[in-house]
Amino acid sequence: MKTPGSGASRSRSGLALLAGVGIVALYLAGAAVSGRASILARRPLLDGLAPPTPYRWVNPPPDLAASNKPPASTRFTVELTAEGSQLGAFSTSDGQVNLVLSQGAVRPRSGQRGVEVTVEPVDPATLGPAPSGLVTAGNAYQIQASYQPSGDQVETLAGQSSVGLVYPLLATAVADPGGHQVLSSADGQAWESLQSTDTPGTHQVSAGLARTGYVVVGVAPSAGGSGSDPRNRILLLGTGIAVVIVAAALVLRLRERSRPAPPAGGRRR
Repeated sequence: MKTPGSGASRSRSGLALLAGVGIVALYLAGAAVSGRASILARRPLLDGLAPPTPYRWVNPPPDLAASNKPPASTRFTVELTAEGSQLGAFSTSDGQVNLVLSQGAVRPRSGQRGVEVTVEPVDPATLGPAPSGLVTAGNAYQIQASYQPSGDQVETLAGQSSVGLVYPLLATAVADPGGHQVLSSADGQAWESLQSTDTPGTHQVSAGLARTGYVVVGVAPSAGGSGSDPRNRILLLGTGIAVVIVAAALVLRLRERSRPAPPAGGRRR
């Protein structure tokens, strides 16, 4: 025997279940977009679906030129002792470059009391092309260091110094959303790929830095060189699944409303 409210209760439970499945589908799609291709490397969405801070270009794409803001540069000085330069961690004000100079990164020199470091954004189009099979993503940056007060240039860095670069999403599809790498060049012409750690969720790639000069982000384009980013396809698939589930929930709700109510006090046999 069924009570008058049992069908409605089951219907509400079914609707809640379908809505929950839809939310989970959207979340998993977003989590896939925020991580690498391997599910073990994916990170959960911690800040909802808020877009990242707009990238600041030296030479922006035409469709972004109106809203673009110039990228920041920075200049700082670290103390130089008899053991070498002191530990220092610095960032540009827009957060697009993070530089860490390890203890003793610059060797001591008689009569010198400090090391001045500058970081300047550069249009990569004015430099040499990226290595074969790669395209640049975002600005290049020139990192220079000099002894103070002499002004003599520092070309090599010792210890475990590192650089982190924020990169924009490109209009051109890439072969691997987690395959960004830091490229380094002493003169801005011949580039070397550094062993890098890419964090797609924050659009940042980092690498050890053994010399001053130029750095830029490189990434391999997809085989076709065009088409949608794999992350976009994942998100669209997840959204499509969620839409179908929500539509099914609405149909069930409409059917439930259209059923005639049982007579008051009546019983079904």
